[in-house]
Order: sequence, then C-alpha cells, then structure tokens
Amino acid sequence: MSSEILVTSMVCPVLVIAGLSVGFLLLKIQGE
Repeated sequence: MSSEILVTSMVCPVLVIAGLSVGFLLLKIQGE
C-alpha cells in the first residue's frame, strides 16, 4: 500500500503540471 501511495504522490503533481502547461499553451494559442 505504501508503494501505491508513493507512486500516486509522484504521478499526481506531474499530471497537474502537465494539465496546467497544456491549458496555458491553448490559451496562448487562442490569444494570438
């Protein structure tokens, strides 16, 4: 169980950062 929590705590921030960068890029493209 501890290994699953470790993997989740490592993957979640990566997904959040990736989602924010994709959203930012889309907004930047639409802005132009």
